[in-house]
Amino acid sequence: MIEIALLGLLAVALISALKWRSALLFCVAVALLQDPLRKIAPGQPLYFNGFVGVTFAASFVGAWMSGARLGPNVIHGWHRNISLPYTLFCSLLVIQAVHAYVRWDNAFIPMIGAIFYLAPIAAVTFAHQLALRIGTAGIMRWMWFYVMCVLPWFIGIYLESVGIRSGVLGEVGVGQIIYNVGAPTKANAGLFRAAEVAAWHVATTSIFLFIVLNGKRLSIPKTALVLAVVIFLVGIGLLTGRRKMLVQVVVFGSVYFCLFAWFVRGKAKLAMTVIFFGVLVFGAVLALLAPDAGDATVDAIQQVAAGTTQFDAWQRRGWTVFSDIPDRFRMLGYLPIASAVYDFGWFGAGLGSGGQGTQYFGGGMKKFGGALEGGLGKVTLDLGVPGLVVFVWLMIVIARAVWLRLGALAQTSRAHANLAFGLVGFLVSNLAAFTVATQVFGDIYVLLTLGWSVGLLLGLPAVAAYELHYARNTPASFGFAGRTSRSAAPDRAT
Repeated sequence: MIEIALLGLLAVALISALKWRSALLFCVAVALLQDPLRKIAPGQPLYFNGFVGVTFAASFVGAWMSGARLGPNVIHGWHRNISLPYTLFCSLLVIQAVHAYVRWDNAFIPMIGAIFYLAPIAAVTFAHQLALRIGTAGIMRWMWFYVMCVLPWFIGIYLESVGIRSGVLGEVGVGQIIYNVGAPTKANAGLFRAAEVAAWHVATTSIFLFIVLNGKRLSIPKTALVLAVVIFLVGIGLLTGRRKMLVQVVVFGSVYFCLFAWFVRGKAKLAMTVIFFGVLVFGAVLALLAPDAGDATVDAIQQVAAGTTQFDAWQRRGWTVFSDIPDRFRMLGYLPIASAVYDFGWFGAGLGSGGQGTQYFGGGMKKFGGALEGGLGKVTLDLGVPGLVVFVWLMIVIARAVWLRLGALAQTSRAHANLAFGLVGFLVSNLAAFTVATQVFGDIYVLLTLGWSVGLLLGLPAVAAYELHYARNTPASFGFAGRTSRSAAPDRAT
């Protein structure tokens, strides 16, 4: 079984290297298949989680061998605005990798930690160059392919929730019990390796579905189908037991409509109102994303009170949202940082100390404690307080570069601006989730998707300029602009 899986991975990697412009599609397929394959493999080996990383690495090498410029310096404004914090950040990664190896005498911990930070960086530069070749048509094709592939996968969550037993259903390893108000509730993962991952895919599917359908005129049957899909996604999301997927969707909507009001309609007051609403939603994130005990086995579902459904338990837990906000803000915002500094000093515990997967190599929550739960606490644990400062600085300068691009796109192309608003909303919703809960962000496909989104976003101005120029010269063929730009667009900065 394992040998067949490895041979299949080798074949996909070779094809992905040769057809690197379709890398995002190959990675979607591999990311969905690797989890059920791991579940039925003897011993459920951890390296199955890295199959999608191998596929992307092969695509990256293929792009490099074809002559694509994959250095970050090709991004417009890089040297002027981003180069300094990026260089400092990379230097800290190297220093903290050595720190982790010396401190814990374990090479696997810094290796796993490096994946968390380097995978998105490689994905950004790759997707930036990919955007210049596939255009908006290729970007939409990726999102449509993802939605169409993952929707059938969600059926596994429902099957698990109704008691269907199969080797490919359920979480890998120890099952997770979510302790709601009233009774503990089993988390359902379906075909995914964990309920956290399943919930992230539900939220991402909802967001991508909005992006690809935004601005389209749908017939009554198609509208009814979309509504049915939305109801299906909400129901499936609840069955995972992870409420943050609903909050991520609301944060996405708040950010998208704020940007639309600000840049397109020119209504600053409306935009500020939406921002205020988004802040309230982020407060809800802090309340909703309480740490859930994961040390109980799946058999603990027998503890659920008779007659209490998972939907009932979820609803009961929701009543405590606003009353819990102050405590959750303290527990998931400030305390993880303070805990990391108090336990390991201002220089942290070393790269990878807070990484998902390190529990198999002497790390993880049991060793490094609650600092791993909040995103800022994780960064502080990995890189120390200096690393946290540089990390925040880097996020700010990237956000400023994105803001300038949004203004330019809004003035030149409504369609490209709408796509950019959607990508920004997707990234902000994930940033909000990461700030208070880091578990799912140890998944390589999640990290790659976020990096791709940033890279596509940074490349959109060049894509818009090319496609608008193409439309003016061949208006009858504008629908094929993305396809043409894939082969004709030169390697250039945006």
